[in-house]
Amino acid sequence: MTNIELYKFAYQFLLDKENITEKIIQKQFQPEHNKPKSINTIFQRLCETAQNKQMSTKVIGGSIGGVENLKNILFKFCPKEVSKNFSKTDSEKLLDKIILELNPKGQIRRTSRSIWPLFCQSIIDSAHFLNEFNDANSFYKWADLFANDEKSKQALPMLISLEISGIGFPLACDFLKEIGYLNFGKPDIHLKEIFKELKLINPNEKSTIKQDYETLKIIDKIALDNNTTAFKVDKIFWLIGSGNFYLTKINIGRNRNIFIKEAKEYFNL
Repeated sequence: MTNIELYKFAYQFLLDKENITEKIIQKQFQPEHNKPKSINTIFQRLCETAQNKQMSTKVIGGSIGGVENLKNILFKFCPKEVSKNFSKTDSEKLLDKIILELNPKGQIRRTSRSIWPLFCQSIIDSAHFLNEFNDANSFYKWADLFANDEKSKQALPMLISLEISGIGFPLACDFLKEIGYLNFGKPDIHLKEIFKELKLINPNEKSTIKQDYETLKIIDKIALDNNTTAFKVDKIFWLIGSGNFYLTKINIGRNRNIFIKEAKEYFNL
């Protein structure tokens, strides 16, 4: 099984699903942003990324009508103003303000490991991190130093994950690819499980960091061999796993296990 054969098989697997066309797949190949020119938009995207951890999207975005509704509290997502008004230890203060002004639905737990306090800390960390840059261009200039060097590329999401609590390595990768860094994929659980079962990465590896790193390397290899982007490779396997064609409101259901079974049979693995 070559990387070219695997990618072609995965692409055709999606095309064979009911209501899925070439046009629908291609539509999913657009990042949410394409190198936004405003540092405020980058900050908003980091806030959106922070809520994507596990079930946080429903708990946070679902309870306030979407992260964009934080704009008044976060000074139209201005990292400088947020940094000025909230210190790195002011997550409780930020949560109090959100409760007062947006009245989130549902129960809000305040333990240190609960979703809302962690999310508020991620917002504050993101603001202080981005406040180190004068504007969007200075952020890209810094990020490009790593992103444009294949040997040090993986250091970029690692540094972001160290700067911002609650945004681990996979979410940092997701943030980068969705602001236009198309040479990044995300070591999502769907991709990791598919690659494990097809023995593209070590199924016995216990280290999550190593699993993530090896998954990114495989995404890059598949992209290189197929003359495409890591972003597109990521989307194909993520769409197989999740079934969620979110830009078209089509959901074909999760097909990860079915794909693994069919791929093993087709390639005699």
